[in-house]
Amino acid sequence: MVGKDFLGKEITIGCEVVFVQLGYRNLLVGKVEKITPKTLIIKHKKTNDGNTETKQFHDQVVVIGG
Repeated sequence: MVGKDFLGKEITIGCEVVFVQLGYRNLLVGKVEKITPKTLIIKHKKTNDGNTETKQFHDQVVVIGG
């Protein structure tokens, strides 16, 4: 499955993306692990709330590498 990011670029599994950490104003970089019709599961470094995976809508990320 393929989605589109905020800028209209294709998102595929393994793409490197940047997104805003939920509940904070921090930007994080991670890799797309799973794509559903509406959301992405993104694996990233541990954050201040202890998570290493985040769920985001397709239009809440920007692809920076693929």
